[in-house]
Amino acid sequence: MVDTHCHLDMLPQKDIVESVKTLDYLLTIGCDKEEIKKGIELGNKYENVFVAIGYHPYDVGDLTDGDIEELERLAKENPKVIAIGECGLDFYRDKTLKEKQEYFFKKQIELAKKLRKPLIIHSRSADRETEKVLSQYDPFENGGIMHCFGGDERLMEFSLEAGFYISFAGNITYPKADNLRNILKKVPLDRLLLETDSPFLSPQKVRGTQNKPSNIYYTLEFASELLGIEKNKLERITDENFKRLFSLS
Repeated sequence: MVDTHCHLDMLPQKDIVESVKTLDYLLTIGCDKEEIKKGIELGNKYENVFVAIGYHPYDVGDLTDGDIEELERLAKENPKVIAIGECGLDFYRDKTLKEKQEYFFKKQIELAKKLRKPLIIHSRSADRETEKVLSQYDPFENGGIMHCFGGDERLMEFSLEAGFYISFAGNITYPKADNLRNILKKVPLDRLLLETDSPFLSPQKVRGTQNKPSNIYYTLEFASELLGIEKNKLERITDENFKRLFSLS
């Protein structure tokens, strides 16, 4: 089983060790300067941990173009870095100026295309704005992931056409998440991924506790019942999708 998106550096060591032993692959995300450093260290420490590095929209306030140049250097020098991101737009809390979010979103898109790496996208309360930015760079020959998908059906369809995979987290199990479940049913199986986004968004069965990558199995079980697909089969499908996207044998 693969956890397509987690923040290992935020977890207790015991949860890291358990998850590394339990799962085949984990993609840990560094989305500010400190997390990027820790993510690369974890990738170098554990054979089955890979790394995405980038800047979350909430963390671009103090960025400069020099930070993007440093991101490029780190991506080139560290083989375990297999993606750029998470990056994108988040207008849910308006923590950072929209113009600055968009500027550094574009910079990271350009970097991912330059390095020919997949792009990990964060989009919240910004469906049309995300679509508008991405349309300027379409197509995405190396693909990417719409992480923890929470947009509408139009964004899902646009993302698929642009070359992205759609990843769902534990919040699909929440009682009020009918909209997410309806979109999940419409995603082609060959573009579907699952993630924990741990330590956030624990699945309903363990909601109220800190999430960890090994909880991916709760989300897998829920999605298999929702889609009417045998659990082991859905696991194989999502795992193969991840390996295909990142060219992992």
